[in-house]
Amino acid sequence: SLPNPNPNPKPKPKPKPKPNPKPQTPNPNPPDGTTLASGSGDKSICLWDVKTGQQKAKLEGHSDGVNSVNFSPDGTTLASGSYDRSIRLWDVKTGQQKAKLDGQSSAVYSVNFSPDGTTLASRTSNNSILLWDVKTGQQKAKLEGHSDSVNSVNFSPDGTTLASGSYDRSIRLWDVKTGQQKAKLDGHSQPVYSVNFSPDGTTLASGSYDRSIRLWDVKTGQQKTKLDGHSDCVNSVSFSPDGTTLASGSYDRSIRLWDVKSTKGILPKELCHNDLLASLNMPHQSPSNQQNVKYDRTIFRICQNPILEAEGALIFEGELIDYKGYDLRSLLKSKGSFILENELKQKEN
Repeated sequence: SLPNPNPNPKPKPKPKPKPNPKPQTPNPNPPDGTTLASGSGDKSICLWDVKTGQQKAKLEGHSDGVNSVNFSPDGTTLASGSYDRSIRLWDVKTGQQKAKLDGQSSAVYSVNFSPDGTTLASRTSNNSILLWDVKTGQQKAKLEGHSDSVNSVNFSPDGTTLASGSYDRSIRLWDVKTGQQKAKLDGHSQPVYSVNFSPDGTTLASGSYDRSIRLWDVKTGQQKTKLDGHSDCVNSVSFSPDGTTLASGSYDRSIRLWDVKSTKGILPKELCHNDLLASLNMPHQSPSNQQNVKYDRTIFRICQNPILEAEGALIFEGELIDYKGYDLRSLLKSKGSFILENELKQKEN
């Protein structure tokens, strides 16, 4: 069994191969952004018109729940992976099935197209990754090496390398053309849940149950840096399109943004309110309108009854206007909120 990073917590159980009848999270839009695809536990795939919100088509054929859907780079083909152990390729325009890829020995948990759309990578509940020729529907390679289930796969921007993160705590880099392992990246002390290449392909980010994020030099396979800040397992990491920012999501219910160059958090949770107020030369306990401020609010919800969340909120900045166009600042202040935006602007001037 894997050591638990927390002193005396209940360990998180390894996910069971099945039982999620709930609809799965939709994948990103195809290149033109007009259509959204969603896969569901009801065995179907739905295509939606992003502009109108209306269903355009319902793709049926799988005999069990659909775990993953992914558009080809040109947006003409949709791939789907299912608990029924099959992968299906669909014509986005007609909604018809183009091909069925069989050969998996267990449920298919994710499908990913290479950047040029010629190769599809599939991840199952066993320890291997399969590469498929999209044009012929034939299996090109079986990538074996992990000693436990694979949690995440990601193609490099140029499509030559595939990265995989596993429960075996390792990250592996594979040559897409030959199917051979190029490197094994060790460093995480717990299962690796997410791997993602930077847009230029030089850096790989990984998130783990050990609560850390690591940045790796793809060329050398060496760890460049370790980002700490999350208080629980890191489930997802993703680079911004320009590669300057890394986003991370965690079991600790937070999303963090990191400056890739400085490896510092952008407005991290640890940014203490005392430091912020000190920068404004404002006392912590006075004036009187600060006495009841609660500084642990990281999310401010605007609801039908502002009193529910406004009392004692310290608001950094924001566009505080409701759907009718009314400015809510006066109301929020009257209910006990303290808004720092004006103070910050005065300081800047």
